[in-house]
Amino acid sequence: MRVLGVDFGGIRTGLALSDPLGVTCRPLATIVEKDEDRLVASIVAAADEQGVTQIVVGLPRPLGGGSNRQSEAAEAFRDRLEHKTTVPVRMWDERFTSKLAARGRSGANGQDAIAACYMLQSYLDSLANFTEDS
Repeated sequence: MRVLGVDFGGIRTGLALSDPLGVTCRPLATIVEKDEDRLVASIVAAADEQGVTQIVVGLPRPLGGGSNRQSEAAEAFRDRLEHKTTVPVRMWDERFTSKLAARGRSGANGQDAIAACYMLQSYLDSLANFTEDS
C-alpha cells in the first residue's frame, strides 16, 4: 500500500510518499503551480509514477470546528483530483502540520513537502492503530 500525501496550497503544494508497506513516509516534492488543472495533472502523474494505491489530501480544519475558505478550497480540490484519477482520494486533518514543518527550518523551501509528510504520517499511524484495535 503506497500512499501519496498532498498538502494543497494556492501557490505551493507539498507531496509526501509512504513506503511500500504504508508504515513511514518521506517528503517527495513541492510543486509550485497556481493553475489547478496543471497542478492536478502533476499530482496524477506523480501518483502514476510512484504506483500509489491511495491519495490523501490535507484538510485544514478550523480549530473551532466547521469549515472555512481553506477547507472548502481543499475539498473542491479533492473533488477535481478524484475526477482525474482512478486512485481513491481521501481527506485527512492537517492542522498544525505547517507549523511543525517550519520548526527548525529557515525559509519556505521544502516546508510544504515536510508538512505533507507530517499529515501523511498521521494518517498512516491512524491506519496502524485501527488495525491493532480491530
